This record gives sequence, structure tokens and C-alpha cells, in this order.
Amino acid sequence: MTTPRFRRALLAATVPVLALGLLSGCTATTAAETSPAPSDAGFPVTIENCGSTITLDAPARRIVLVNDDELPNLEALGAVDRIVAITATPQPGLYADATYDALDALSPLTTEQNATGGSVVSQESILGASPDLVIAPENAVDRDALAASGIPVYSPTAYCSNPDPELSTTATFDRVWNEVRSLGSLLGAGDQAEQAIAAAKATVQSSAPAAGTAAALYVSSGGAVLSPYGGPSMVTPVFAAAGLTNVYADSDQRVFDASVEDIISRDPGTIVLLYSSGDPQGTIDTFLNTPGVSGLRAVREDRVVALRFPYTDPPSVLSVRGPGELARLLDGLG
Repeated sequence: MTTPRFRRALLAATVPVLALGLLSGCTATTAAETSPAPSDAGFPVTIENCGSTITLDAPARRIVLVNDDELPNLEALGAVDRIVAITATPQPGLYADATYDALDALSPLTTEQNATGGSVVSQESILGASPDLVIAPENAVDRDALAASGIPVYSPTAYCSNPDPELSTTATFDRVWNEVRSLGSLLGAGDQAEQAIAAAKATVQSSAPAAGTAAALYVSSGGAVLSPYGGPSMVTPVFAAAGLTNVYADSDQRVFDASVEDIISRDPGTIVLLYSSGDPQGTIDTFLNTPGVSGLRAVREDRVVALRFPYTDPPSVLSVRGPGELARLLDGLG
């Protein structure tokens, strides 16, 4: 069973991004601490985003951040101190101290939940923060209404309601670089964007020993719904950099629902469970209790691991750490 496009977008928006304290696994001195001043050079700036045109006459200096999807990129661009409102407290242990300090001073906006648990923010709540840019999944805000109030909305490209055709092709790490450059242009931080991209590229493995086939699954509704990630998701390049082949790479859908029977027919040698809350073992236990999964070769051979969701999607500088994190999990399988 496939998932309608609008539901896929909602599913994507439920996953808060866990960020990194820069590109290394260490506790970092981040760009949030240096806070380079935005450059007005080159403005006004116009970019295309999710089929809409965004024009800024000056660098964005007051950002409302809905969900944490772009927080890794904002941190890498030294723009965390420009965030004036958030919708959730970021998870601990993944950002630099300066990022937590900046966000701890903010009170989360009041939100409602959509059908899949993602944040939906009222226009009044956003207007009260006086932003000059809102960063949000398209389904979480009313882009047209905000535009009518003079507030542009930038949506992570993975969460476009009607993605451009090229976003239905097989993903590469170029999507990370494009995302960082787009944000950099809106923030007047083009130089920082290129520096962040260069640092990220230096951490991406060019090749890895072949580790067989795998499927990445998001498990929801207590194990009742299994959602594989296809070719357009960042799962595909992350897998490739870790030596794995995504058995759903031939799909032109980023994420969709699938039956256990369909997953069995793909015969993945490893199951990678993507999780956004709770603990990895709990995620694995929920999956193993799903009826029918015992028919998977990966289950019979104890090749099931749990990887934090944001090490894959949406494209961010955190995605470049995905291959290393995944390789570590695979090494643990013996």
C-alpha cells in the first residue's frame, strides 16, 4: 500500500531533527559562538522553494523555527542566535552548548498536532514573534497567509507538499550542499555556507566495503505501519557511503507504507530502523513484535539495527555523519 503525497509530507514533518554540535562527533565550538554578522551584499535575494518564490530585501535576522529540521544547518551557518521562536525543545547531547544556551532562552510557541503528530502553528502565534523568515514544513504553516502578511516561508525541500520533479530522483549528498547554500543565501551567509559544505564533504566516505542490501524502515502506530524510504530519500546515499544497497532505491517515493510481504519480497540482508524518540532497543523490540517480520531473513539472522532518523533525512550537515554512525552499528553485528 502506498501513501498519498500529502500524507507522506505529514509523516515527514513528525520527525524532529536531532542536530549535531558541528560535523565531528565531539563537543564543539560552533558557529553559534562566533556569530558572524550577516552580509547585505547581493541583496535583494530571490530563490525558488517548493514551487514558491522567496525574495528577501535583507538577510533574515529574526527566524521562527518550526520543528528542528534545519537546526543543524543553522548551527553550521552561525545563525542560531537569529532564532527568535521555536516549537520544541531540542533533544540533549547533540548540539554544542552555545546552541542550547541560545534556545533555552526562548519559550516554545503554542502548537497543535496534526494527524501524524507534527507541529501545526497558528499564524497569530508566528506574527507575535515578529519574524522576517519562517522555516517550517509546508504542512505546518499557511505559506500564503504568511506571505500576505509580508513574512516569507522557507520549507526544507524534503517536506515540500508538491516537490519538484528532480526531488523524485535518486538522492545524493548534493541535496545537503544545496540546502546549506539556499539557507546561506537567505541569511547573507554565503561564505559560511561554503565553509560548512567544505567541512561536510571532508567527512563523507567516498567508498566503503560492500555490506550487502538493506531496507530503512520507520515504524509507527506501535508497529502496525512500516514505512520504507526510497531512492529520493537521503537513506540511499547514506547507505551507499556505508557500503549498503537500499532495496527500495528503485522507488521514486521518498517514503511510503509497505506490507511485510513486500519487504520480505525485497529480501534485505539488514533492517535499519529509523527512530526519532525513545531508545534504540525499544524501537527494535516494537518492530520484532510486528506480525510477519519473522519471515525476514534479516530478522532470522539478527541483522536489525536502529539509527537515529536525522542521520538520514531531511538533507542537512547531520546527514554526513549518517554513514559513520551506520557503519558503527553494522560493526556491532559482527
